[in-house]
Amino acid sequence: KLLNLHLSLHPHPKYIKYKPSQQSAAFNSCAKERVIRMVEMSVDPLEPPKFKHKRVSKASGSPPVPVMHSPARPVTVKDQQDWKIPPCISNWKNQKGYTIPLDKRLAADGRGLQDVQINDNFAKLSESLYVAEQKAREAVAMRSKVQKEMMLKEKERKEQELRALAQKARSERIGGERIGVSVAAAALRRVAALIYYILRGRGGVW
Repeated sequence: KLLNLHLSLHPHPKYIKYKPSQQSAAFNSCAKERVIRMVEMSVDPLEPPKFKHKRVSKASGSPPVPVMHSPARPVTVKDQQDWKIPPCISNWKNQKGYTIPLDKRLAADGRGLQDVQINDNFAKLSESLYVAEQKAREAVAMRSKVQKEMMLKEKERKEQELRALAQKARSERIGGERIGVSVAAAALRRVAALIYYILRGRGGVW
């Protein structure tokens, strides 16, 4: 309905007849008269308005308060030096190859403006690490001491075994020598007895 109403408000097209100028370069001798059809441009009724109404602020009854300024002062060299701001250059990239002193770089970084705050947990962490290190050292020392004692006991046991084996071998060797001496003595006695009986003419055997 809104569209039909909007279209119904449009007037009918107008036809304008005129004669073109003969002095123009686009003049056509065959078309001495021309007719123009004038039609109103169609408008979308749902299109939002192009112009916005701006609210004008209400004028104050009293005049604005004047701002009092101090007289202009000449700029000193110190003021000019204070106005100089070091350029912001990255600490990682320097594509244009600027050379900036270290103090200026740190001043531009703004590290000196920040207050250093140390957390209490750092002290707790360092103390815990110290206690853990001491306990670990004590455990290692105790473990090494026990290991040394075990090694000494094992060494003494092996020495006792070696002594027992040496004593057994020595006793066996001494016992063998005694048996050999007794056998030799018995043989000598037999030979002596045989010689004795032979010399006395008794052919008996001892």
